[in-house]
Amino acid sequence: MSFTRNRSFAARLWVVFFVNGAVLSSWAPRIPEVKHLLGLSDSELGIALFGVAAGSVPALLLTARALDRVRSEPVCVVAALLFSASLPLIGVVDGVWQLTGVLMVLGAASGVLDIAMNTAGIAYQQHTGHRVLSRLHGGYSLGVLAGALGGVAATHGGATVSEHFLAAAVLLVALTLACAPLMWSPPRSTGSRESADAPVTVWNRRSGLPATIAVLAVSGLLIEGLVTDWSALLITRDLGAPASLGASTLAVFSLAMFISRSAGDAVLDRCTERTVLTAVAAAVACVVLLGSVAADPLAMAAAVGLVGLVLGPVFPVAVSRASRSAPGRAAARTAQVSAVGYIAYLGGPPVIGFAADVVGLPFAFAAAVALGCGGIALTRRSHD
Repeated sequence: MSFTRNRSFAARLWVVFFVNGAVLSSWAPRIPEVKHLLGLSDSELGIALFGVAAGSVPALLLTARALDRVRSEPVCVVAALLFSASLPLIGVVDGVWQLTGVLMVLGAASGVLDIAMNTAGIAYQQHTGHRVLSRLHGGYSLGVLAGALGGVAATHGGATVSEHFLAAAVLLVALTLACAPLMWSPPRSTGSRESADAPVTVWNRRSGLPATIAVLAVSGLLIEGLVTDWSALLITRDLGAPASLGASTLAVFSLAMFISRSAGDAVLDRCTERTVLTAVAAAVACVVLLGSVAADPLAMAAAVGLVGLVLGPVFPVAVSRASRSAPGRAAARTAQVSAVGYIAYLGGPPVIGFAADVVGLPFAFAAAVALGCGGIALTRRSHD
């Protein structure tokens, strides 16, 4: 394969990861405004927001099966276009059920794209022999940050929801179309490894995903989802900080995850996965524990930022280990670990919400992070 063509394909795949991160993060800052415009109660908004998970989870599983028959790269293009183009539909809904339906479509497109882009990334990594998966996930984190900042800017600039989402969709569709030609026909491998454009057998009853890899994926994405969904509320409501600090903390976390994931491949080239995962588990547990003990909003905000700086490589390592656990079925294992991990990412934070009603958010937050760190530590020795 041509070195230039390889690099060009990797850059376009990075853009697909960016697009995936940018879509739903563009919607998040406008949630209060949409709630007000539609006159929704808290429970109605909760129903609507559940639509994302209701669309995502089945799509994750069905996409894994679909990859038995189609290549992942064209699926990336189609899903990214559908995901981006569906965003403006939020601006024209007029009730809770229409909003729920649109969010289910967005969730389904997100689920398809999550599986396809990770499968394409690990296939590229396998064929070239160069680590790239953590860097690709850095594109996702930067997309999350860009979408959130774009939403904040649109809100302060007075743009309507429809205007904002239409502009975001046009930009993201244009980015996807720019990547489409090479994504549709990716570089081919001439070696004996699993071909990037070959169909894969995703679900095999005799060859399930190793439990240690599933635990690693769940642990990493549980912590990430917990911080994303609950840290701002913890800092503002429970620790008494102004809303601006909560919002800023999420932006800092997204930026830190981008830095961590962008540097993750270089770190893993120099250190063993076991060393990296041990350091991540210890560092995350320590900084969150110290932030909780201090019970100070600035201390917790700093802890969240530090978590982002070290957490980034965990899920890419889980995906890489999954591919190595069955070399002849690398793309299939990638689909499996992505499905398991993203289900945890979507389902974990709501469970923490129920726990917080019983024991309080500060304790539930710290306990869930400790549980995730324990999972990372327990699986650090597997499949090195």
